[in-house]
Amino acid sequence: MDTAAGPSLTVRPLEQPAEMKASVELYRAVLELGPSAPAVSPRLLWALRRNGGSVIGAFDGERLVGFAYGFVGKDATSGEVYHYSQAAVVHPQWQGRGVGRALKSGQRAYVLGTGITTMRWSYDPVRAGNGHFNLDVLGARARWFVPNLYGVEDMGRDHGHPSDRLIVEWDLAGPPSPPAVDQVPTRLPGWGELVREGTDMLIGIPRSWSDVAREPDRAKQVRTAVSTAFERTLGQGYVGVSCRADDTDSAWYRLRPASASIGLTPAAPGSPSATGDRTQRP
Repeated sequence: MDTAAGPSLTVRPLEQPAEMKASVELYRAVLELGPSAPAVSPRLLWALRRNGGSVIGAFDGERLVGFAYGFVGKDATSGEVYHYSQAAVVHPQWQGRGVGRALKSGQRAYVLGTGITTMRWSYDPVRAGNGHFNLDVLGARARWFVPNLYGVEDMGRDHGHPSDRLIVEWDLAGPPSPPAVDQVPTRLPGWGELVREGTDMLIGIPRSWSDVAREPDRAKQVRTAVSTAFERTLGQGYVGVSCRADDTDSAWYRLRPASASIGLTPAAPGSPSATGDRTQRP
């Protein structure tokens, strides 16, 4: 399977040992991992590639500029089988140029070829760019919140923070999700604040988490407030459908009741059982 995305970009499954090694190097560089920090291994990628997993690369000519991998998962509560995308990374020089979308499109095509029609993954809810990409660009839906999924971060960009994550679900076979209402809210929510707008709920977050993270104490306060808001709303049956930024330093999520969100039903308590994240931080 080859998926062309522009005159110089090709998306396809990785096939060669050198490509597996290059993907690990890209993963380390994008996530700013030190030499001794744990990371995905080439052997694991080979095992996934040969046993139903997805190991997808985006190439500019011969140069690897994006990489995604995942595996088959099964929800312990519902029994639903889906593909779990553990990570997707794009070289910093190529971010914002459509590589992420092409990469996920290539992964989607590969997964559909295996007969699976649903994909899940996780991401950090305070990263507005990831939220917009996942919800507005791809049309996935944020269905679950998992506090401190991997334990306290001991490496990478958010050292010392809890690894709170949203789990999104992407319908690979159905029609594209209808766009969420994109007008600017009457009142923008503050960071971590919940604001009701009709039947929707809005949650405010920073437009640029990197700027906030320069002040560690403030960053932890904002993260706690945002996580508390998501835990409350998703626990009440809401679904995240959009994440958009305004012209200041803020962005906001829009959440809707599950009954009004492309026919989804409220998630069962404790679901999902298997849980992993443009760069999609795992």
